[in-house]
Amino acid sequence: MRVARFERNLTLKEVAARCGMSATHISEVERGKTSPTIGALQRISAALGERTSYFVQEDELPRVRLTRVTDRCDCYGADAKGVPLRLDVVSGGIPGGYMQIFRDHTEPGAVLHLPPRIGEAVVLCVAGMVRMTALGESHVLREGDTIQLRMDEGCVFENIGDEESETIHILAAPTLVPV
Repeated sequence: MRVARFERNLTLKEVAARCGMSATHISEVERGKTSPTIGALQRISAALGERTSYFVQEDELPRVRLTRVTDRCDCYGADAKGVPLRLDVVSGGIPGGYMQIFRDHTEPGAVLHLPPRIGEAVVLCVAGMVRMTALGESHVLREGDTIQLRMDEGCVFENIGDEESETIHILAAPTLVPV
């Protein structure tokens, strides 16, 4: 915790103010003099901008991940209605991280019902024309357009063009898609 605090140039008092705890208690936790409760660990983690699991990992997780084009893989799954889908994993994410990037090629007329999940997505339409429907709103994306949406209620993704669409999906969520 001390390293995470130093990396962010925060004092004990600043972390204490952010999480509503005493600087003395945080200092004792940093020095291993006391163990925090799960609730206290969650509050301190949030104040430091880290996932709680980061502080309980036995091994330090990597903070940088390079994915070369030759290392990319496909991720297979199904939408909420059982329709198979394949995504090109552009970046599988950093273990313990929040973001992943996928590329999708969708045939004309295809409709995918993406299930609800905690998190947000940004979709960039690289080619073609797609419609995204989420939270009761529909939006048509053409080449170069982006949309950002919360995934709480899922969404419907449709290729409404006459040709294959290509989209880039950036997912920011507390749990990553297993790849």
